[in-house]
Amino acid sequence: MVLGLLAITLAISYATLRGQGTTIELARNNGRSLDARVAAQSGLSAAIRKMSETSWGGIGSTLRSNVSDSAWYQVTFTTGDSKLLRGDSQFGDYPFRVTVESTGYSADPLNAAIQSQHKSRCVVQLVRKKMLAEPSDWSNLTNFNVYHFSNHDAYVQFPMRINGPVCMLGKLNLCTEYPNNNNARDSYLSGLNLRRIAGLSDYRPFPSTMSLKGIVGTQNTATVTTMTTNLGMVLTEPLVTSTPPSHPGTITTYKLYPGGKSYDVKRLQDYGNPIQNLTLDPDPETNPLGVYRTDGSLTIASNVQLTGTIISDNSGGSDILVTGTGVVLNGYTMPSLYGSSTSYQMPSILSQASLRMNSGSDAQINGTAVVWKEFEIKQGTLASKFALTGNLITDTLLIRGRTTWIMNPGTWNTDRTLFNLQLLGGNPVLYFPDYEQNIRGFTVKPALTFSSNSTGVQPHWHDWSKPVYQPDSADPGLKWEVVRWEDGP
Repeated sequence: MVLGLLAITLAISYATLRGQGTTIELARNNGRSLDARVAAQSGLSAAIRKMSETSWGGIGSTLRSNVSDSAWYQVTFTTGDSKLLRGDSQFGDYPFRVTVESTGYSADPLNAAIQSQHKSRCVVQLVRKKMLAEPSDWSNLTNFNVYHFSNHDAYVQFPMRINGPVCMLGKLNLCTEYPNNNNARDSYLSGLNLRRIAGLSDYRPFPSTMSLKGIVGTQNTATVTTMTTNLGMVLTEPLVTSTPPSHPGTITTYKLYPGGKSYDVKRLQDYGNPIQNLTLDPDPETNPLGVYRTDGSLTIASNVQLTGTIISDNSGGSDILVTGTGVVLNGYTMPSLYGSSTSYQMPSILSQASLRMNSGSDAQINGTAVVWKEFEIKQGTLASKFALTGNLITDTLLIRGRTTWIMNPGTWNTDRTLFNLQLLGGNPVLYFPDYEQNIRGFTVKPALTFSSNSTGVQPHWHDWSKPVYQPDSADPGLKWEVVRWEDGP
């Protein structure tokens, strides 16, 4: 009996000791798990703070630090948000979101091989407060619908219409292709002005005022007289003259913000040459600004719609030639800055080569086109159509005439004489342009037009060697807002 009681006592004692050992081990395990969780959360806090400093290593970098002698964290940064899917109304914010994942570790002080892990993550979004500053001359250039910035000659032939402000620094050659008869030319241009005065649509080539350099001296006196007398225009010397910033050169990558993902700039010729039946829009995952490049000649045929920026270098001195119809080139409008309702738009075209519209083409450009060589609408039929809404900044402006309008100067003068005679009869056609439309089919309303953007969107110049968005001067670095905080696997 004594031995039995002793055995029972020993068994109970052993069980008690074993239970206490298990309890201690569980407590140590729980302690490590808690330490790992705290370490992970500490990592997130440290990471968000680091992202707001200029020393942040950026996307793809790793942040690691010890919390204690036996606990530490490791943090990674990834562009995007796994829960923001295509089709979501906020998918455009994808490139401005960063998933910050922190893994906390805790090791047993007695055996470093025994460790606990815990994952915490959060998704933050860039607060877009400031963009890279624009050159000082940029606003003067974009105050004009059309800005001819060099001393090269410009050639303009009706029927065409620039609706917004114009500045020309080169010599303007007006109506050099036809009528080649001064009386017919003056009658046609003054007819356009008389129509305007009578309350009809303004189809004059230029608006009522123009900034024209060298009114006395550089410009042809006859041209100046024609514009002021027949077209009823007021000509002024430019108060300030500007040239565009240098062409950015060959751009192969760009970033949205310091430390952000580097996006590849795709080559348009990789889609074919000519490109046709093609729609290209910004992709928040791979090309959020819709930036494309050319490195040689590029022909744009029919049914091409591109939203973004075409950056053309001057490889081989090649041109961009638009030959097709249904061509629409839109500049990309970026989200408004924090606390502002103003929207900014990247240029639609930055071409170091010439940009030419072929006969029979039909193209629209919505945005700012900067051409460091010639912008030309080639001589063509009335089937040719062109509309720019925004800004054209070009070294040389060449607006050629319509082939069906090219007649012998004597024929133009005869038409003018017959026009004047019919004014003496009943129910006459009052204006020479309308008379020519009736008997020749010379459409008075221009199919080649330039108009300013009236939506309030501001054209933005960007230095592509630097990120688009920059830290605000009031902040130590970029500013972020937390979208979502998650804990666990």
